[in-house]
Amino acid sequence: MINPDKYLSPINKIPDACLILPGSKSIANRVLLLSAIANGESIIHNVPDVSEDVSLMLQALSMLGIEIVKLALTENSSSYKIVGCGGQFPNKSAHIFCGNSGTTIRFLTAVLAVMSGEYTLTGIERMHERPIYDLVNSLRQVGATVDYLHNDGFPPLHISAFRDNFISEITINGQSSSQYLTGLLMALPLLERDIIINVSNKLISKPYIEITLALLEQYGCKVESQTDDNVRYHISATNRGSGGYYGVEYVIEPDASSASYFLAMGAISGSVRINNLSKNSLQGDKNFAQVLARMGAKVVYADNYIQVGRRDEIGNPLSAININMQDMPDVAMTVAVLALFADDVSTISGISSWRVKETDRILAMHNELTKLGARVNFTDDSITIVPPKKIIENVAIDTYNDHRMAMCFSLVAVYGVPVIIKNYQCVSKTFANYFELFERICY
Repeated sequence: MINPDKYLSPINKIPDACLILPGSKSIANRVLLLSAIANGESIIHNVPDVSEDVSLMLQALSMLGIEIVKLALTENSSSYKIVGCGGQFPNKSAHIFCGNSGTTIRFLTAVLAVMSGEYTLTGIERMHERPIYDLVNSLRQVGATVDYLHNDGFPPLHISAFRDNFISEITINGQSSSQYLTGLLMALPLLERDIIINVSNKLISKPYIEITLALLEQYGCKVESQTDDNVRYHISATNRGSGGYYGVEYVIEPDASSASYFLAMGAISGSVRINNLSKNSLQGDKNFAQVLARMGAKVVYADNYIQVGRRDEIGNPLSAININMQDMPDVAMTVAVLALFADDVSTISGISSWRVKETDRILAMHNELTKLGARVNFTDDSITIVPPKKIIENVAIDTYNDHRMAMCFSLVAVYGVPVIIKNYQCVSKTFANYFELFERICY
């Protein structure tokens, strides 16, 4: 069944909102897996289980024999008790469907590869086009047996029982995806010995690695990092017993990537405040508000909220920008749409990872921004947007089954131009009720 389209008329009220958003999907899938492999019970709050990615991780952990109990339910999230397995999943054989969730398949591949069972990991057709070679190559260096079932370098995968070869150092390519390195950082402490991860090439999306390191420490496992001439991570043998992981009680902070669309609303028109997200957030995407400030928005970073409002000047609400978004590639998509409303040409670089996301986001952005009247040029790592004198109305935006395409192009209506979002329900991947909240704020 084809999902319906969403017609968004120009908004009829100025956004003035104070929001509490669902927990971060990125943090959730880390802490759920860490809780599952730890010793003891964990209580995790603000789990965004309305997110398809998080739901897939929960289903996978249940299939692997982890006891998961829902304790409380709110509109956008839940609290869970997770009984950790102490380093070895109870079920030694499973066929796990990961949909199009990169965090699910990459984190699980790393952890399952150092365990004693036989596992198969699959996904939707697009997942089978998303490379995983660099992660598999690093796992093979340490003794893992991971086989490609169809095309070399891509899922689906078959994982066989692990045999440690006791190598002391391995290498991972830092240019492909930070999720590969995160998978290794979560999995290798389970070996309960010294091992060093060397990162070749420049590490992209470094803030996501900082999230991982902070969460490992929450669970009792400290990893030493060196980021001078060569980026390397030292996992110590002192992390004894299921990698040194122990159960915790943890509250997942709001998703900073999802916050970007609402903060952008404030920059275009009105004012939006996101509670429980601050300058001290674990997530690198908290710095998106600083990008909005460079584009002319009024920004307030407080101890427990971030607030963004439109500047007072008459005319275009935003200034053009030339910016490298390598550390914030997901919210760079929001910047690309805001460039439609800017007063001059904008260039966004550091976005090579867009190529291997839920769709080829560079090509998708080119196609849809062009439909709206912009002139767009792109390379493998950048996109340049010349805003139109007048944005074309009632354009049907193709979303390519990519949740972020649907959410960021909704901002066209905030600017006052009617737009149609095709297959809008693809937002269920991370934010199932996004459009309900959008309409509540804007109409």
